[in-house]
Amino acid sequence: MTTATIFGASGGLARALFYELLEQGWHVNAVCRVSRAESVRKEFESQIRAQQMHLHTVESEYTEFEFSRPSDMVILTQALFEPASLTTMASEAITDEVSVGLVDPMLITRSFLRAFPSVPGVRRNICFIGSTSAYAGFKNTSVYCAVKHGLLGFVRAMNDEYATTDDRFWLFSMGTMQTEMGGKVLGQDVSTYLQPRDVAQRIVSAIISPSNLFEPEVIIRRRAVKFL
Repeated sequence: MTTATIFGASGGLARALFYELLEQGWHVNAVCRVSRAESVRKEFESQIRAQQMHLHTVESEYTEFEFSRPSDMVILTQALFEPASLTTMASEAITDEVSVGLVDPMLITRSFLRAFPSVPGVRRNICFIGSTSAYAGFKNTSVYCAVKHGLLGFVRAMNDEYATTDDRFWLFSMGTMQTEMGGKVLGQDVSTYLQPRDVAQRIVSAIISPSNLFEPEVIIRRRAVKFL
């Protein structure tokens, strides 16, 4: 059975990815913090009982998770998003946003690749969730934009580093979604926000395609953006 490991399991996009992958017959390892685990457990109780999905918890840092078994797909969805002007942000808040959104995914990727080196003929996909902020700058989100730009550079470099292997690195960058994080964006018409399930379907369809097509950078924009 093909297996996916998804970090940031309590997030809106992660949950949509679970549904999509489970419907495709995948086994899913969901990784989230202990404080958010119960809500995930209740929502996916039937799949957990059927052992289609295993819930793994960490106390505070996703880097605590240890890969004990190989995965065909690793998706890192975790991020912090607290819109504010740079001068009003506390140093700790800046450090946390960079650590959770950029440093930790890099460390987790290293951990996975060290535990399970590339095998010729075995395709694996390591996927990062970016944002349209990976390609532009927006006021009051300077740190978040820097994090997403960093992920873009990381994915490009890793694809070059692993060009002779069957490992593929992806960055899926989308506009604002109807999620808890999206709710922090002010001054826009929520009805124009992307639906997480639509985004999840696009991500999964790209990754599991058996063809030789490879889109390392997928941008999913909103067709219409309305401001209040």
